[in-house]
Amino acid sequence: MQGGLKQLFGAMVAVLFRYRRFWLELKAGAWPEGLDVQRAYAVPVIAMVQLLKFPLIGVPRPAMFFAIASFIIDMAAFYVLSGATSRILFQEKAGEMEGGVVTVLSYAMTPVWLFELFYFTGSWSWIFALLALGHMLLISSSGFSSLFSLSGRSMKTAALFAGVLQASVFVLYMSLVRLFNF
Repeated sequence: MQGGLKQLFGAMVAVLFRYRRFWLELKAGAWPEGLDVQRAYAVPVIAMVQLLKFPLIGVPRPAMFFAIASFIIDMAAFYVLSGATSRILFQEKAGEMEGGVVTVLSYAMTPVWLFELFYFTGSWSWIFALLALGHMLLISSSGFSSLFSLSGRSMKTAALFAGVLQASVFVLYMSLVRLFNF
């Protein structure tokens, strides 16, 4: 488990701060091949963020329900985003390329998931959401251009869809915050 946590945090730091080099290393095969990135990276990052919300909320029972609802929203948004992005970027061969799209988005969504911890800052929360979305778009565009040599109109359409989806997710989170009265 120690090696798994070390790899998880190493990947998080590499994606957040050295994403261009991270994508080049991934393309060169420096990271494990055949790895289910969604199960090995995305789900643990989302779960870790949900657990970190417990001390921020301070009331265990509502925090648990909020964390479960947040986890479901994050996973649903991830599935919708990966399916739509593979359709937008690879119209004819979307099914074949879905694994690559899931890989890029699993790593690129890291700032969005981590910045959920700042959604409890009241009126400042939308600034954190915009910063996370901007960083996610930088990471994902670098990943798609490095791994698939993509650019142009389809990338802009995918970025617009990601922005609208993440705005919807942010509104859902804010409604959950009000529902649970945090």
